[in-house]
Amino acid sequence: MADELTPEEVAILIQARKICNTKGLPRDIDVTGICGQAGISRKTGYQWAGKLEPATKETEGVHRELQQLREEHDKLKQLFDDVRFENEGRKLAWKIHHVDELLAEKKISAKSKKRRKR
Repeated sequence: MADELTPEEVAILIQARKICNTKGLPRDIDVTGICGQAGISRKTGYQWAGKLEPATKETEGVHRELQQLREEHDKLKQLFDDVRFENEGRKLAWKIHHVDELLAEKKISAKSKKRRKR
């Protein structure tokens, strides 16, 4: 087999097999036999199949886009986790080195120096 079947193709083939079994059609039935059972010509059968084909192509496009969005989402989640880890590290470093207290002291001393100059 040259090409592997897509998940959608496998699902269609399984559904077709179920329909054949339910309707009592032979396993090796061809397009002419299927159309004969339906009471239509082969040409009409292919027309019906052609009408359903664009929907399948649209579905494939949607599945491709969904896969791309999932991949992008995974990348963004990883970036978010990295940034969150960095931020937690910074907060911890500020806490360990008492940076908030030092900034508060500098702010108070800067205000008092301004008042003295006046």
